[in-house]
Amino acid sequence: MNYFDNFFQESLLKRKQQGILRNLTPIDAISSVRLNYQNQEYLNFSSNDYLGLSINPYLEQKSQEWIEQYGVGCSASRLVTGHTSYHEIIEADLAKFLGTEAALIFASGWQANVAVISCLLENLPKPVWVITDKLNHASLHYGCKAGQTKQIRFRHNDMRHLQERLDSIQNENGSKLIITETIFSMDGDQADLQGLRRLANEYQAFLFLDDAHATGVLGTHGQGLASSYADLTMGTFSKAWGSFGAYIAGSKALCDWLINYCSGFIHTTALPPAVSGSISAALELIPTLDAERTYLQTQCLLVKQQLTEWGVDVGDTVSQIIPLIVGSAENALEITQSLREEKIWVTPIRPPTVPVNSSRLRLTLSAAHQAKDIQYLLEKIHMLIVQKPSSWKRI
Repeated sequence: MNYFDNFFQESLLKRKQQGILRNLTPIDAISSVRLNYQNQEYLNFSSNDYLGLSINPYLEQKSQEWIEQYGVGCSASRLVTGHTSYHEIIEADLAKFLGTEAALIFASGWQANVAVISCLLENLPKPVWVITDKLNHASLHYGCKAGQTKQIRFRHNDMRHLQERLDSIQNENGSKLIITETIFSMDGDQADLQGLRRLANEYQAFLFLDDAHATGVLGTHGQGLASSYADLTMGTFSKAWGSFGAYIAGSKALCDWLINYCSGFIHTTALPPAVSGSISAALELIPTLDAERTYLQTQCLLVKQQLTEWGVDVGDTVSQIIPLIVGSAENALEITQSLREEKIWVTPIRPPTVPVNSSRLRLTLSAAHQAKDIQYLLEKIHMLIVQKPSSWKRI
């Protein structure tokens, strides 16, 4: 044991006492919506595999083909010898799909947000003013922190408050950035995209939109929601796309600038062929999955309406992310355990990921869930509400 282990252990004990200790749970996927844990099968309502593509045969086939053709790794960053013809083709096809001039592939959504935001904040004309939604994803906050810029936060989805924040710096020199999400990862609600674009235009601000939970699922043919409004769109391949990695999309000037200035892009090894093959396959499939998207949206509406009728707080969700907001961390843990006893896998979300007294079960639906799966989920939730209604009330 080294000197610092005492600190680590005391910190972990404190989190355990607060009911917010995190642990890794080893599970094995059976399908997009079923998993195995300790030799027990569960219905999975925690995955971000919104279209069921993570086990799609075509994605698997193309991954295997690209391994055989290109090997298992790229062995270098894109600016050394890691940039291949297939990276160039994917980025060109992706930009065409999104309706932007250009796109760049990154290793993950977290890396893209932190690397690109910090790059913008470090290099744009000073001073840089960054205005962010209070409930932005942690990676967006850490991008600002890495860029050593204090955030000016506005109340969640409150365009009037955002305008007040912009008014306060209207006469300041330098650069203004607005950073937010299109679909919020913990609440499932949607940003006022028209309002954001209007304010960005009015105050000459750069609009950065994180589209991770919309791409593939929402928008025309699954294009997402951001590209018609954003100056820069960040999206991921690890959710509805069923693979791994992320992208930045925008103008050609922006993407060329990032190639030259973004350290997180410059110094990261290129995504391997197996991953790139699955991304290429998903890019072919996603525009064809309108029926799956319509089915998913219908099921989401059904679940939201039923839970609301039963008095469950689901916030303002309009997406496949449905938060069951139960208040205390203890409530979230108790309900999670009760549902797992019914072979339903949900994940409790507690502070500091969400604000205090807003712990929740983050329910996610997939187009791979059958109607009978959804009905079983609702039956078991209703059973728990009847058994212990107090657990479902925020305190």
